[in-house]
Amino acid sequence: MKLYEKIRDVRKNVLKLSLKEFHKKLVDIFGKKALTYYSLCRLEKGYREDIRLKSLYQICTGLGIPLKELKEGTEQEASKIVNIIRGSERPDNKYIYNERAIAEILSSRNIKFLAMELLLLPGGATKKEEDPVDVNRFEKLLIVLQGEILCHIGTERHLIKKGDTLSFASNIPHHFENPSKEIKARCIIVQNPKSY
Repeated sequence: MKLYEKIRDVRKNVLKLSLKEFHKKLVDIFGKKALTYYSLCRLEKGYREDIRLKSLYQICTGLGIPLKELKEGTEQEASKIVNIIRGSERPDNKYIYNERAIAEILSSRNIKFLAMELLLLPGGATKKEEDPVDVNRFEKLLIVLQGEILCHIGTERHLIKKGDTLSFASNIPHHFENPSKEIKARCIIVQNPKSY
């Protein structure tokens, strides 16, 4: 069970309160600092990936249960030191360079790096890109999972095969290409920190 599902379940089935009644209860307790009705709606529908501790405190107070009890039996209880995104729950977050080069974002928004899986069909290539020099020092790590990828980093070219890794400062102009005419190439790219 997800944390937001348990919050909704306790509110509806234990306290027998509508969302409006629960919001009024929070306003009575916390005044102007109470969560907005809109925020409660979003939390209970699971639209918020991470619930702030301040919000959880208000919700627990309104529900009349301690945080530990609220988290009991939920995925949140399992770990607060890891971030798990199940494949079936990952949002469809794709970046299409062109019809032969597609990247899918794998990491969640609340972490400091960007991880993506890049699929290059035979003959496919990404556009040339570079991260801004003046903002931060960005680094990328590429891990080839399938096929071969020709990496153009500045004026250098490197052919990276399955199992190989390549890392570089990503403020250098770069792009990736699948030199094969028959086999698709797949890799994981991790950028730290993310640039968006």
